Amino acid sequence: MAQLSTIISSILRDMVSAQHEANMYAASLEEIYKRDGRLERFHLPAIALGELELGIQYGVKDDSAQKEQFEINYPALRKLSKEISLQLANTVLASVLKTLEEDMPANNAVGEDNPVLMLNNAPDTKRDFCAYLSRKIVKSFRESFFTLINDDGTANRGQIMRCVISTCEEEVLNNKDFNFHFDQTGGTLLREKVRQDIRQSVGTVLDESLKNLDLKRKKLVPSLDVTVNSEEIAKLPDECIHTLHLKLDPRDIRLYQDCLLYTSPSPRDCS
Repeated sequence: MAQLSTIISSILRDMVSAQHEANMYAASLEEIYKRDGRLERFHLPAIALGELELGIQYGVKDDSAQKEQFEINYPALRKLSKEISLQLANTVLASVLKTLEEDMPANNAVGEDNPVLMLNNAPDTKRDFCAYLSRKIVKSFRESFFTLINDDGTANRGQIMRCVISTCEEEVLNNKDFNFHFDQTGGTLLREKVRQDIRQSVGTVLDESLKNLDLKRKKLVPSLDVTVNSEEIAKLPDECIHTLHLKLDPRDIRLYQDCLLYTSPSPRDCS
């Protein structure tokens, strides 16, 4: 038995596949046009699917069926990503600042321009920097959103770790205001220690936040068992035979929209 949703999704997949194959073929012609100087004056041939109308005749064989459907709870994943991003930012920054402060020489223990002291002594500045780092982490989650959860609903811890660590290392280790500490004697060892602090802090937060996480949800949905086989349709009474009219309008899909982020990575700018 087939479901109507299966038939429609097969048609849509075939359309996407056809457009993809046409795109790849057009792209493969680019090198040919470049090699032959005479062809450079011509536009690279390409075609895109336009609006289509399809009619599908189908017969309903059973309208009482129910189907178990499993899906990833993406709204819950979005909520979780926002919640843990701030916790990760706070934990990572606290660990990094502690290490950098311990490494400061005695004659540099005070100073208005020291970003470590600025962050430690000004709660508002520290909160702003954590908010900035949190939004950067959320952005990295968005860019890998559909790979953060395994098919069974459990967290893809490795992928989440990579997103967070790469973001924190970029915003901390490559932050120009912290370079002073890494440019001193022993700075290479200090940089590596901070890198390990980041990894350990992230691992600690994720171990607690992702424990027993299951974002797979089940629901029962009504399902029609149908047939599009002409011989089977001919055996059905007229009231069980219907025609589905599809009007398809192919278009590009943006999975994410760019959003305006807080852009002040420098602790000096927060003061």
